Amino acid sequence: MKQFLFLVLLIAPNVFAQPFDGLSEAIQRGDFGNIKAVVVSRHGEIVYENYFRGTSADDLHQVQSVTKSVGSALVGIAHRKGALQLDQNLGDHFSGLYDMTQGAFQDKAAITVEQVLAHRLGIEWDEESTDYRNVLNSTNQMINSPDWYEHVLTRPMATQPGANFRYSSGASTLMSRFIRSATGLGPDEFAAQELFGPLGIGPVRWELYSEQGQGTGVTTWSNPDGDPPLGFGLWLRARDMLKIGELYLNGGVYNGRRLLDKSWVDASWTRHSHAANSDYSSSLDWGYGYQWWMIKLDDLSDRSWHMFFASGWGSQVIFVLPELNLVMVTTADNYDHNGADVDAMLVGHILPALSPVMDSRFDGAWYNPDTSGQGLSMEVRDERGDVVSFWYTYTETGEKRWFLLQGMVQNGIGEVVIYETEGGIFLQSDPVALNQWGTGRFIPVDCDHMDLEIESSEVNTTIPLTRLSGVCYKPPGS
Repeated sequence: MKQFLFLVLLIAPNVFAQPFDGLSEAIQRGDFGNIKAVVVSRHGEIVYENYFRGTSADDLHQVQSVTKSVGSALVGIAHRKGALQLDQNLGDHFSGLYDMTQGAFQDKAAITVEQVLAHRLGIEWDEESTDYRNVLNSTNQMINSPDWYEHVLTRPMATQPGANFRYSSGASTLMSRFIRSATGLGPDEFAAQELFGPLGIGPVRWELYSEQGQGTGVTTWSNPDGDPPLGFGLWLRARDMLKIGELYLNGGVYNGRRLLDKSWVDASWTRHSHAANSDYSSSLDWGYGYQWWMIKLDDLSDRSWHMFFASGWGSQVIFVLPELNLVMVTTADNYDHNGADVDAMLVGHILPALSPVMDSRFDGAWYNPDTSGQGLSMEVRDERGDVVSFWYTYTETGEKRWFLLQGMVQNGIGEVVIYETEGGIFLQSDPVALNQWGTGRFIPVDCDHMDLEIESSEVNTTIPLTRLSGVCYKPPGS
């Protein structure tokens, strides 16, 4: 549901060594509201896990609109199996329930599966200007209607299909019918068989929000199929949310098994909607894909990261930062919280403790902007864990000073010996002599910056390097 989370994180007691100073205390103080769980993984390993306010790792929590991203994964699996195509339309999927050639249904029949995924239906909808508990909220009105599908499909059209982004839980609810129509199974059954089972997710629950808590919400679904919605209503454990994030981080593969096509993950993380084609936000950094949000995130050290996230009302999030191989999830009851949210937690407590790992993503040419016109080239061989770099420069009187920097990647840093070379006359068999000149450390800062620390008898210094060529991370669709 309300989705405007652009940063942060949470934690719980004594599960793993906790590297994020002061985070648990800040959460316990309520600095980020009514946080229940925080789990963080890097490179597939949990590095932080904590639970608050009487909760535990076994507790299910209502994840609200994170359900949308799970629903998109189910559509992606059906697509991978050939049961569903992106250019199919609502007429294809709903004609078994309604006469899609008549009345208010008629102008919805041509809306495509892809337009639903990208929330570009053109159907009038507003769930952002009022709280979900307000009767004026479009999602509230759908929930209180006798037939949710019919309610969405008979609303007025605001624009032509595909013309404009409009965030809509009604749109996501239509995905339930896609699964039923394409596979013959309800979304809950299909999820159990094709997604939750392979990921080892469970137990799960499908129940709507209730202020009285679990067990008091709606569990019957007002549509002709009787299927649960894929816009909201799913309950998961925090660790199971983490598995969804890691599935996408790894391009659709989990524990060596492919569940989603890499192309589906890329399309899900492509900016189908953005500031240039939507009035949703003026920020040039936000985007919406197939039921996933995305933003370019700046941290407190002026580093920049691409972040993709599933986000639900009340601070339920799955943050994925590919450049850091990081997945972070939170659950919370922040339905009336107006202070710092989990985005501030991520920026203020998680990211300051993390840096990227030196690997082949840092291949390319690098230079120091203060000495433009000179620089070095680098190559990292992931399979061997070694790094080699060449630095061609000259003395004040024009004699060459060429250096070879060679070593191994240790704890994410390139530890190298620096050799100054002599000899090697062009196209002649003149031998090259390597004289150890000093040692160095390549320390990644972010995708486009790293520091080179040098220690030698001649100079001890740190050179800030900026990428000149190569790409550490290229977002899908960019």
